[in-house]
Amino acid sequence: MSLKTLNKSKFFLAALMLVTSVVFGQSQIAKSRSQLEKEKKQNLAKINQARKILASTQKEKSSTLGQVKAFNHQIANKEQQIALINDDVKLISLEMRELIKAREDLKNQLAALQKEYAEMIYKASKSSSKITKLSFLFSSGSFNELFMRYKYLKQYSENRKSQLQQINRISEMLSQRQKALVDKKKKQEGLAAEINQETKNLEELVKQQNAIVDELSKKEGEIKKEIESTRAAVKDLNNLISSVISKEVASRKTPPKSRKEAIENRKKEETAVRVVKAPKEEADIKLVSGSFRANRARLPWPVSEGFVSDHFGVKSHPLLKGVMIDNNGIDIQTTENATVFSVFDGVVLDISEIPGLNKVVAIQHGDYYTVYANLNSVNVGINQKVGAKDIIGSAARKDGSSEINFQIWHNFEKLNPEPWLSSR
Repeated sequence: MSLKTLNKSKFFLAALMLVTSVVFGQSQIAKSRSQLEKEKKQNLAKINQARKILASTQKEKSSTLGQVKAFNHQIANKEQQIALINDDVKLISLEMRELIKAREDLKNQLAALQKEYAEMIYKASKSSSKITKLSFLFSSGSFNELFMRYKYLKQYSENRKSQLQQINRISEMLSQRQKALVDKKKKQEGLAAEINQETKNLEELVKQQNAIVDELSKKEGEIKKEIESTRAAVKDLNNLISSVISKEVASRKTPPKSRKEAIENRKKEETAVRVVKAPKEEADIKLVSGSFRANRARLPWPVSEGFVSDHFGVKSHPLLKGVMIDNNGIDIQTTENATVFSVFDGVVLDISEIPGLNKVVAIQHGDYYTVYANLNSVNVGINQKVGAKDIIGSAARKDGSSEINFQIWHNFEKLNPEPWLSSR
């Protein structure tokens, strides 16, 4: 390999390594940036939803437990928003460090490349006269050698032009990095101001929440009565669902002839109610198969807007110290008169009314069952087939807000619904 060819290879290898390292570093940051922006967008949507629901709870003349739940959720959203903005500031600092490093690498490599290019030009100038080139060509021993020497000179000239273009490209990249660094500094300053404002907003939310908690703390006796009433309603609901499932399981074991008669009797009892389909945008769900189990973490929410205001299982009461409460499902606080949907294809197994939980609909999905409690109205009938996202009713008010209780049972086992619902 000739010296000129070696210099050419060395030049392009250095340039390629530089460009590759800069692009790779930026792509890694871009992945983090993309994820952060996605999380910020999702959290902002939660804040906007919670704001609507909070406004609905504040229509009540007196403080309610629903307001406390709504404030708890909005405060958590605001804290998450501030945390994400802080993450943004940290990411910008990382981006700025990468930009500074890339800028310095570009400067150093550009200086080295320019020096190497200058040396090549200087060496080439010593033998660049037309006489020398002609002598080089016509001293060939054959026509083929003459052609090869001509081709070599042409390639050498083109390589020099290509090297110059590469230097210009790196110079442009250097300029872009410098501009990006200035933009990042401005954005970081803007985020610092945003953090200050959101911190003030959070403090105001906490202040309002504390005022409500103080007012409710004076009604401890009333709240305890409500807790006992809710416990009685939950017990009634638990007994109802257990009884409904027991009957359904027993019917599976009925002898063929008797089972056929049972099915016919159920058909006669069926209420002819038209299934109302959700709007097209609401029906856009991604279920993988006809199996309820296979759609864990994919099920649509039973309401379009809302948040989990009380989680599954046993936990401390949000106001009363030492008082424990239990939930066989999850409470979802939602908008006024929100439409309630079926989360999966199934058959309406039972429709009942329970004091304290209003209307209740139970839907069978094979050996899984979903329960929708605290409904204000019901749009389906017993034994009616429903599809995912079919409208089954509307949400009623409870504790000063629109709220439903949603449960998932696997035969007689009560499951935590949250891992089954799709992420929002």
